[in-house]
Amino acid sequence: MFKEDKMFPVLIGTSGYDYPEWKGVFYPQDLKRKDFLSYYATQFNALELNSTFYNMPTAERLYSFYQRSEGRIQFSIKANRLLTHETDSTWQTTAEDFKTALIPLEQKGCLSAVLFQMPESFHYTRDNRIYLANLIQKFEGFPVMIEFRHKEWIKDSVFEGLEKRNAGIVFCDMPRLKNLPDGTLTKTPFIGNKAYLRLHGRNASAWYAHAPKAQTSIVSTHANGAKATYAHAPKAQTSIISTHANGAKAMYAHAPKAQTSIISTHANGAKATSAAGESPGGSARYCYDYSENELTQFVPIINAAVREGKKVQVYFNNHPNGSGAKNGLKLKEMILKH
Repeated sequence: MFKEDKMFPVLIGTSGYDYPEWKGVFYPQDLKRKDFLSYYATQFNALELNSTFYNMPTAERLYSFYQRSEGRIQFSIKANRLLTHETDSTWQTTAEDFKTALIPLEQKGCLSAVLFQMPESFHYTRDNRIYLANLIQKFEGFPVMIEFRHKEWIKDSVFEGLEKRNAGIVFCDMPRLKNLPDGTLTKTPFIGNKAYLRLHGRNASAWYAHAPKAQTSIVSTHANGAKATYAHAPKAQTSIISTHANGAKAMYAHAPKAQTSIISTHANGAKATSAAGESPGGSARYCYDYSENELTQFVPIINAAVREGKKVQVYFNNHPNGSGAKNGLKLKEMILKH
């Protein structure tokens, strides 16, 4: 079972861990790759596993992560692309296979979230609302978190629709670009009993530098009976304000009391730490190193969530050059001081 550290109630980690470029930055230079996860588990207590987006996981595979981490970390598992980016009429079968794979982590008490990252091409349409409602229903009983990459979804009716279905919304720290949700201007809540922040970084110039061809629109056969509409959200109970480096304030309002708050950091705003060709896997958009001042601005958000009884998770997605790992350790140090 997961060994919770009651002295440090915040879950902090990175998006992925298996990066050879982290040697000498985060991992000891002589550490063997097969030992990366066991070492990672001595530094962080949570991990956002994103390899499951590209390859359908199995129960045996996910259980191996639990074994290698010796039950010391909790896992946020990113949903497979066949459920978010490349769906078709067989999505329900895919969902069943994915849920089966999650069972070992759920049974061990170390499944902190199932992350569904919807593409920017996933617009606020009737068909997409129906699909999303059916998808959430299919994962009933699991800690579902939805990440929208289009600002059309950032509205009160969506917040309440998610809350009614016991799903949470992911807050993303990203560049200020036309279609992306902008945390400095719009109100993204910690709804229900969950709150999830992913900090992708503020590297606006590289965000679309290696963008693939237009992403596939979601087309699927929907189950009968699922509601497509969302009612208005209740009045705000919590307002959490974060000031970005440029002085703009980000307010997370409409947040009723919750028990789980997840914060994930993806680079955005500070210096981009490497050029496009220097980042493996075409991940130039995530080349960003948060400054100490920027990290400090997240501390009151985390502390407020903890005081409200939320279980806070923080994930850094700015993995190139080991920036996410360095930023995560620094934020952990800041929280301990407070």
